[in-house]
Amino acid sequence: MAPELALDQVDLLDHDLFADREPWDVFDLLRREAPVYWHPGPEEGDGFWCVTRYDDLVHVLKNARIFSSEANGSAQIEWMEPDVLEARRNFMETDAPRHTAWRRQFARSFTPRAVAEYGEFLREVTATLLDEAIDRGEVEFVHDVAAVVPIRALGHILGVPDDLLGRLVQLGDRMIVATDPEIAHVLAGSAEAEAYKYLPFGSEAAAELCELGRPLIADRQACPRDDVLSILANMEVDGRPLSPVELDNNFALFIVAGNETTRQGMALGLLKLIENPWALDELRADPSLYPTAIDELLRLASPVWHFRRTATEDTMIGDVKVGKGERVVVWFAAANRDPEVFPDPDRMVLTRKRDEHAAFGRGGPHFCIGAHLARLEIAIMVEELVKRVDKIELMAPPRRLRSNFTNGLKELRVRFTPRDV
Repeated sequence: MAPELALDQVDLLDHDLFADREPWDVFDLLRREAPVYWHPGPEEGDGFWCVTRYDDLVHVLKNARIFSSEANGSAQIEWMEPDVLEARRNFMETDAPRHTAWRRQFARSFTPRAVAEYGEFLREVTATLLDEAIDRGEVEFVHDVAAVVPIRALGHILGVPDDLLGRLVQLGDRMIVATDPEIAHVLAGSAEAEAYKYLPFGSEAAAELCELGRPLIADRQACPRDDVLSILANMEVDGRPLSPVELDNNFALFIVAGNETTRQGMALGLLKLIENPWALDELRADPSLYPTAIDELLRLASPVWHFRRTATEDTMIGDVKVGKGERVVVWFAAANRDPEVFPDPDRMVLTRKRDEHAAFGRGGPHFCIGAHLARLEIAIMVEELVKRVDKIELMAPPRRLRSNFTNGLKELRVRFTPRDV
């Protein structure tokens, strides 16, 4: 039996911890013994607060005035120098009223009614991919199936030509998983990465990605269309058009945010279905289970480990005092396994109450703007699988991403046994 973990052994900055496994034992320990835990940083005085309980996470996310996304960014734990933060800032890393102004202009494109219009297109793409996968027998699901659906949908919504989508996926992966040497060309935190710190996400891949995006943006400025890229290209914030840097940063954000998390929700969700083969039979027997079942998969397969906020004043989280200027890291996936909110949290329960998980955030101004689209894409994938597949076999151990930000897989080899219809 492995020795029991102690608090002073917890290191959530160790990306290898997340490459080896999903460290639920670490989060169980934190929730139980230190739900608001001061985590030491790599240097003296460079620590941060870890929030792992659901109710505390909701408190932080809903109180955006006190817990800022703008003060020092939100997508990474480490401090950023002010000039680096400004060079890389996208609309996700803003607070009200600026964030509200940004979000309002995109929001109508991502309402339930708006994304429902893509349902037929998504179902056709998904059905074709699954039929091809079944015909091939063994398939690498992450890239051959799960990666294709969200980027095709994003291309459709943004108005990006299909022939660019594959390259945008590759570049987006290098940007968002810059800690995995099998994916990144320049590892985050390395001496070489210093040369790219002012680019979006601090990634060498951002230069090419933005170069691909600029002609598309220029085209929409000259001839606007009915797509999200036209909104970005022509919008005004604070009474002025967006600067070239703002256009680059937010184009990069759309490519990453509209692709990686949904792909990983599909891949991790499929792994949960493999681990719980009875679920396919239950869904086939009772289609009314789909709405709650999809949210249960999202809860168990949370594709984002954390986001970060910065306290704008002295405050409290639970009974813990948090000082002004201190970093607060909310662990979404950990909150989704909080037994106080989700009894028997590691078990799949297809009838859990719908839409209580925190996979898309939980209230507040930064709730994922693409949540309805992501849920639709994942729901269609599961529905089409249930129609076609009798059994899903794991052909090799899944290979995980080396990242404490993205919870996901870089390889999932499976075999689909088709149903006898």
